[in-house]
Amino acid sequence: MHKPVAWSYSALNAFETCPKRYYLTKISKQVMEPQTEATLWGNQVHKALELRVGKGQPLPPTMKQFEPVAQSIVAKRESGAKIEVEQKMALNARFQPTTWFGKDVWVRGITDVTLTKGNTAVVLDYKTGKPTPDSAQLRLTAAMTFAHKPYIDKVVNAFLWLKIKDEPPTTEVITRDEVATIWQEFAPRVQRLEYAVAENKFPPRPSGLCRRYCPVGKTLCEHCGE
Repeated sequence: MHKPVAWSYSALNAFETCPKRYYLTKISKQVMEPQTEATLWGNQVHKALELRVGKGQPLPPTMKQFEPVAQSIVAKRESGAKIEVEQKMALNARFQPTTWFGKDVWVRGITDVTLTKGNTAVVLDYKTGKPTPDSAQLRLTAAMTFAHKPYIDKVVNAFLWLKIKDEPPTTEVITRDEVATIWQEFAPRVQRLEYAVAENKFPPRPSGLCRRYCPVGKTLCEHCGE
């Protein structure tokens, strides 16, 4: 049986940004993506909020500004909501749940917080960068949540923008009858990735990112630094 190409939303975006960089960092692994100050901070914030919401551990002093967000989430337990943090979801190509490292895994995703009550799930995604709404990511997360929670009829998805105080969340409400349409939206994008892997064709895609933000290096790509 042919092993499917396992992807995630971030991996798909990386491939579309530059197939060559994707190949060198994700497949051949000749190049390692560097950790920037922004990504390190984002990882630290996510971990601290995971421990605060999931286990009640206090936030470190440098993150006290996020305490109101954590309190608002934890308070949902009083209304009977089930709270899950850092939930790993994986589906096979038939859109059925599978294990994270299963041989048939096709797509993976992780939710920061999932609040479930009745037939509704509220899925929260912490964002530590500048607000950049992305409906496609919200819709993919919803489709995967429906697959893992068959008793859910509605998903309320939200990006929580932590960098700017009082920035309103980006929210989208998605119902189960939209799932087929969501997978149709992703189909051509995933097929391009699968074709590239099958044919081993990963051409460079020069952009403004080549000058300062590409770790590949001039020896592996002539566009790096341009």
